[in-house]
Amino acid sequence: MRPMLKSSFCLQPPGDTPTRRSTFDSIVAGCIPVFFEDQSAKSQYGWHLPEEQYGEFSVFIPKEDVVFKGLRVLDVLMSIPRGEVRRMRDKVLEMMPRVMYRKHGSSLALKNKKDAFDIAVEGTLQRIKSRLKEVGLK
Repeated sequence: MRPMLKSSFCLQPPGDTPTRRSTFDSIVAGCIPVFFEDQSAKSQYGWHLPEEQYGEFSVFIPKEDVVFKGLRVLDVLMSIPRGEVRRMRDKVLEMMPRVMYRKHGSSLALKNKKDAFDIAVEGTLQRIKSRLKEVGLK
């Protein structure tokens, strides 16, 4: 976790599955995640990290371009203007509460932001409502 705290970008290569817990670790550290597969976190963490916002807080570099075309990850990251990096990092900081659990008795500023639990409960309730509509119960 310490290297993430000192980094602007945190690489999120795929492992056994496309999703990685370290995506959340990087966001908590204020580090911009760099994905190599389009579905890296989108498929599993849609409630916490809305798909339409990925371009605002992360970088996507197709793994095929790195493996087969010789694209250098460092070159891609170094080509991102500093202002854009600042905007992305600001968005990461804004997203941070969405991947953390708020401590009971937190400050008022945190109480007004949805945490990971709030988002998971909301998503679950929405899914239940949606399923009930599908089967004609509501």
